[in-house]
Amino acid sequence: MNNTPVVLLAYNRPQALRRTLAALAADDLAARTDLFIRIDGPKTESDTEKVKAVREVALAVQGFRSVDVYWETENRGLASSVIAGVEHVLGISDTVIVLEDDLVTHPGFLSFLNAGLEKYAGVPEVFSVCGYSNRVRMPSGYGFDAYFCPRSSSWGWATWRNRWQSVDWNPTPTSLQKNTFAFNRWGGSDCARMLRDWMEGRNSSWAIRFCYTQFLQGKVSLFPTESLVDPSAGFDGDGTHCKSYNRFRFRMAPAEQRTFKLPGGVEVIPSVRRDALHYHSLPLRAWTRFMNLFYA
Repeated sequence: MNNTPVVLLAYNRPQALRRTLAALAADDLAARTDLFIRIDGPKTESDTEKVKAVREVALAVQGFRSVDVYWETENRGLASSVIAGVEHVLGISDTVIVLEDDLVTHPGFLSFLNAGLEKYAGVPEVFSVCGYSNRVRMPSGYGFDAYFCPRSSSWGWATWRNRWQSVDWNPTPTSLQKNTFAFNRWGGSDCARMLRDWMEGRNSSWAIRFCYTQFLQGKVSLFPTESLVDPSAGFDGDGTHCKSYNRFRFRMAPAEQRTFKLPGGVEVIPSVRRDALHYHSLPLRAWTRFMNLFYA
């Protein structure tokens, strides 16, 4: 197995980055993995010292085959940073694993993503491999440690160069208007609104554009049956894009798990799909907005 490089996006949270790096360095494959840390520039003067502290954490990291640290002199924002970081790594590798600085990974995280990338490299229906999973109920007797779902996740994920290069980063309002109902039915009732918000400048999400291309191409993503990523640290109230309340629920895989049995064919199980996409329903999102106001 060729170990895929990891690109890790960071900004102004040194403690969060330290947690993420410590978890990733404890992964069984860390010592054979090249790590690229990309740090965004400060948005305001008050961020300058925090960004400097993040750089110091990144420059001190050990435990990987190699570490490359790059920082911007100006603030690009998360979406531009993700796209630039992924494209840099895909310029030297056929595959890439992507993490952000508020995710805590399982010791088998890299094993799962590398295995998925290798197994489905020649299966064009698979658009990405994801390390996070919502809590889902697998059918009785299900014999695998992974499942397929239409919508991808941005919390610890991986893809191939040819899939990434097919993404349209500038979808048109006309395309969305034609596909609004189908897009929501495909991935959850928040999809079209999130893409419309990007088009109208209310968010800068790269992930919803990635998902829209995945929808248009009719592709799926691979997920572990139990999560290999804990995103809880991103909801500590200190992040740029997340609030203090998290509507998502997950169950971490056993700490000792290192091997994963992956499905031979690409099939979406309807009941599992419903469980996974339930978290993107509008009633649940309305409750989340209320809780965000309550906890703000």
